[in-house]
Amino acid sequence: MKKTNFHKLVAAVVAITSIASGLFIDSKVTAAKSVSGSIVLKAPAVKMVKVKRKANLYNNKGRKLKKIVLKKGRKLTVIKKAKKIRGKKFYFVTKNRLILAKDVTTLKTKAKKPQNLPTNPSNTQDKVTPPNSTNTGTTQTAKKNAKIESFSLSEFRQEFLKKLNEERAQRGLNAVSEDANLDEIVQNRTKLLPDNFAHVDAAGNFILNDFFNKAGVKRHSTAECLAMFPWGVDVNHSDNSLLDATKNASSALVADNMIYEYIYNDAESNWGHRDILLDPSAKTIGLGAIAENESEQIYSSVGVIY
Repeated sequence: MKKTNFHKLVAAVVAITSIASGLFIDSKVTAAKSVSGSIVLKAPAVKMVKVKRKANLYNNKGRKLKKIVLKKGRKLTVIKKAKKIRGKKFYFVTKNRLILAKDVTTLKTKAKKPQNLPTNPSNTQDKVTPPNSTNTGTTQTAKKNAKIESFSLSEFRQEFLKKLNEERAQRGLNAVSEDANLDEIVQNRTKLLPDNFAHVDAAGNFILNDFFNKAGVKRHSTAECLAMFPWGVDVNHSDNSLLDATKNASSALVADNMIYEYIYNDAESNWGHRDILLDPSAKTIGLGAIAENESEQIYSSVGVIY
């Protein structure tokens, strides 16, 4: 499987957002209270580029990161709006890493021609055991160039809950259950994410609390994890790089990657998502997910009540 870099950056101006691999994630916990209101925020436009020559990455101050070198021909996603540092033009590759604009060339997106289905149905997605965990043996059935339109919410929910409870069981924690009523509420909340990837509205009020309050959900406190992950991409568990998984794209694969990122690659958000999902007192969750066809991203919200 060919390694690529599909890093995409979404900045939520009213929330603390962390980025890990290709997953854009944010978490929040708050006591239950009445809130209302919403605001639409637009994410920065992104584009695909290719490295023209052997190139270094830079930090936010324009200082070269000597240990990180990108090979010629490597493809990655950057924000279209450039940043100038000491007269030099840079693109953001991740939240804290930039590349010189002169070192890359813009790629044009071309529609792929339909291809025949594989003749070998036994072809499966390779799995890597996450650090300090055991391999459950779960595999993804290969789907030749499966399109994002085939995203299945039910498959995503089933796999996400399964993987989450496997992680909890490995740590001696009780399993959490999925509630159909919470699923519906969180799903409606998730529909706001493509335009507003944030927990709060303009006044700083917690949006999910508003949904729960209006639905009359009784709880002591509310926690939420937000994620955005590209379709047809997998995470290499050995170094957290991203792999092109177009041929094995599936709703379950997205769920697996989100769980991995939440629990094993969450340092930049101070392990907030891991702590929410592995909280011993967590009992019930609601899961929402939508496919955004134009950007080929899967947006998801996990609502946890205590």
